[in-house]
Amino acid sequence: MEMFYILNHWHWWALGALFVLGELITPCVYFVAIGIAAVLVGLVTRFMPEMAGVWQLGLFIGLTLINTGIARSIRNKRGGSTPRQKA
Repeated sequence: MEMFYILNHWHWWALGALFVLGELITPCVYFVAIGIAAVLVGLVTRFMPEMAGVWQLGLFIGLTLINTGIARSIRNKRGGSTPRQKA
């Protein structure tokens, strides 16, 4: 559990950059959504550095769920690929 207490904003920004780079390699909307969540947690951690790492992870998971839900609805509105049903 000690590793969760050494997270700072640079860790989250680096994780967000990695996910955005992953989006460039595999074009789907979900990596950008996860990257945005990591950057947002980095911003919160920047202005609240005393926030415990467990709370940071909880915020990251919550924002990831929200962002992927938004990304999925945007992708479905634009007619993105969806799994085809068997006839």
